[in-house]
Amino acid sequence: MNQSLLRSMENNIDPDMEKGKVSKESLNKSRVKNTELIETSLPLMRDIYKMVEGTGFMVVLCDQDGLLLKTIGDKDILKKANKISFVEGADWSEETVGTNAIGTCIKERVPLQVVHDEHYMKICQEWTCSASPIYGRNREMIGVLNVSGPYEKVHPHTLGMVVSIARAVENLLELKEKIRRNELMQSYLEATVNSLTSGIILVSLQGDIIQANKTLLDMIQLGEAELIDQKIEHVFENKLFSDGVSIFGAIKDRDIRLRFKGGKSPIHVLLNSKPVYQGQSQIGSLLIFQEIQKVRQLVNKLTGNRANITFKEIIGENALFIRSINEAIAASNSPSNVLLLGESGTGKDLFAQAIHNESKRRNMPFIAINCGAIPRDLLGSELFGYADGAFTGARKGGSSGKFELADGGTIFLDEIGEMSLDMQVLLLRVLQNREITRVGGHKVLPVNVRIIAATNKNLKEEVQKGNFRHDLYFRLNVLPIKIPSIRERGDDSQLLASHFIDLYSRKIARKIEAVHPSYMEAIKKYNWPGNVRELQNVIERSLNRVTSDILSIDTLPEEILSIYEQNAPHNDSNSTKNMIQKQMLVQVLLDCNYNYSKAAKKLNISRSTLYRWMERFNLK
Repeated sequence: MNQSLLRSMENNIDPDMEKGKVSKESLNKSRVKNTELIETSLPLMRDIYKMVEGTGFMVVLCDQDGLLLKTIGDKDILKKANKISFVEGADWSEETVGTNAIGTCIKERVPLQVVHDEHYMKICQEWTCSASPIYGRNREMIGVLNVSGPYEKVHPHTLGMVVSIARAVENLLELKEKIRRNELMQSYLEATVNSLTSGIILVSLQGDIIQANKTLLDMIQLGEAELIDQKIEHVFENKLFSDGVSIFGAIKDRDIRLRFKGGKSPIHVLLNSKPVYQGQSQIGSLLIFQEIQKVRQLVNKLTGNRANITFKEIIGENALFIRSINEAIAASNSPSNVLLLGESGTGKDLFAQAIHNESKRRNMPFIAINCGAIPRDLLGSELFGYADGAFTGARKGGSSGKFELADGGTIFLDEIGEMSLDMQVLLLRVLQNREITRVGGHKVLPVNVRIIAATNKNLKEEVQKGNFRHDLYFRLNVLPIKIPSIRERGDDSQLLASHFIDLYSRKIARKIEAVHPSYMEAIKKYNWPGNVRELQNVIERSLNRVTSDILSIDTLPEEILSIYEQNAPHNDSNSTKNMIQKQMLVQVLLDCNYNYSKAAKKLNISRSTLYRWMERFNLK
C-alpha cells in the first residue's frame, strides 16, 4: 500500500477529484476484445450477486487495464457509484485514480482488499473493495474481478470469495480452450467448474447417470459405484426424476427435498438444471444441487446475520444484574424458548446474542428481527417468506423468510409485544409444529429454530387487555429473564461510563488523562430513563465536546447537570462552581504528583494562575 501511495503521488493524481474518467469509445473496443471473458464471467458474477443482493454490494468485471466492463448491483449502490462515475467504461487504473483495489491489484498482480481511507481518492473512501486478478494462458493477466460496497461492512471472507470466483473463471476459460478441440467433452464438462461447492450430476437423454462430482457424492453419502450408470429414477424417489421431460428442460432454483430409494433421510437442496448440447442436438442434462443450509450460511456470513457479543463482553457487577446473566447462561444450554424482559435500552439484544454464542447453535445463523419496525402487512412475508406469485411484484421463485434463514440457529424476535394478533396466530403455529408455510404457498417446510423473544411491555397486562394471546405468552414465557434498568444496578452506571469513555476515546481519538469526580457523581445521580443506550450516547457526546484531557462535568447535557445541581450542597451557584473547581484542581495535582509545571500545563493555565488557585483553596 505504501508503494502504491508513493506511485500515486509521483503520478500527480488529484486526491480531491470528484469523478472518475469514462470513455464509451474505449468501453466498446474493450468489450469486443474481451467478449469471451465477459461471457464466461457474467454467470459467476450473477451467482455472487445473488449471495449479496440487498446488502449494498456490487460486482465489477474489469479488463487488464482497469477499464470497467460490467457492473451488477442493487439500485442504490449503482446510483451511489454513478455519482463518482464508478460505471462501465470508467478507467480505474492506479495511474488514473491512485491507490484502489482494481488498479493496485493490476500493478501488484495479487488479490487485495482496500478499505476506507486506504483509497487515495477521497471519493472512494466510503467504500471497501476486494479485487482478484484473472489470468489466461501463460499467466497473462486478462482482467480483474472486484466486489465493492460500504466500508462499514468490510469482511475478510469477501476477498476469499472473490479469489475463488476468479479462479473459477480461469478454470472455465481454460476448459473452454480445451473443449474447442473436443466438442463432446465440452458438453459434459463445461458446467462442472461453475461452482466448486455445488453437487453436479450429468444425465444422458435416456436417464442414465454419466458422471457426478465428489461434492455430490459427499452430499448424498453414496459411493461412485452406487450412482454411475444407474437410472436416475432408481436412485431418487422425487417425481420429477421419473418424468424425463422435467429434468431435460431448464430448471432454475427449485427448492426440493431430495428423497432417496431405500429410506435414507431426505436432503433439502436447491436444484438447477440446464440442457447439454452437442452442436444443435441435446445429448443430456446437467443437474446442479446446492444444500440449502450451506447456501444460507454463506449468505448469513456475507450479510452479517451472526451474533457478535458474548457474556464476557456484557459489563456489570451489580448482584441483580449478575443474577440475570447467570440465568441467561443457564438458558443457553437449553433448547427452550427464552423471553427477555426489560425497559428499552437495557441490552436485551446483547443478551440474545450472548445466549446464542454460548449455546450449541453458536456456529449456525443468528437472525434478529424487530417486530415493531416492520409494517404489519409485511411482517408475515418477512418472517415466513413468500411463494412464487404470492402478490404483485413478488420475486420469481419466491423468497425465503427469516425462519428459513435461521434454520439450525437462533431467531431473535425483538419487540414481540408489538406483533399483531393475526401474526401471533401464525407464530404460535410455528412454535407448536416447528414448521412454516410461505405466504401464498401450500408447501409445509420444517424448521429447526431456537426462539428468543424480547419486549419492554408487561405481557401479562397485554394478555388481560386482549392485545396478546395467552397461549402464545405461555409458549414464549418458558425461560423468562428480567434485565434490570440502570437505576436498579447501583454503581454499574459508573462502571459502564468508564467502559464507554475508554471505548469512545479510542474511537474518536480523544486523549483523556483524567475524569473529574463531579462528572462521575453526576452520572451516578441521574435516573437514566433511556438506560444503557442513553448512557452510551451521553458519553460519546461528552467526548466530542471535551476541549482538554480532563473530562469535566460541563460536557454533560443540561438535564443531567440540573439533577446534579439539585442534589449538590446548596449554598449558591458560586459555591458549587468553587467546589467543582477545587475538586478538579486536587485531582490534577494528585495525577501529576504535585509537579506544578505539569499540573499547570494539564489545566492549560500559567504557573502563577495555578499558585493563585492553590492559595484561594488553601492547598499550599
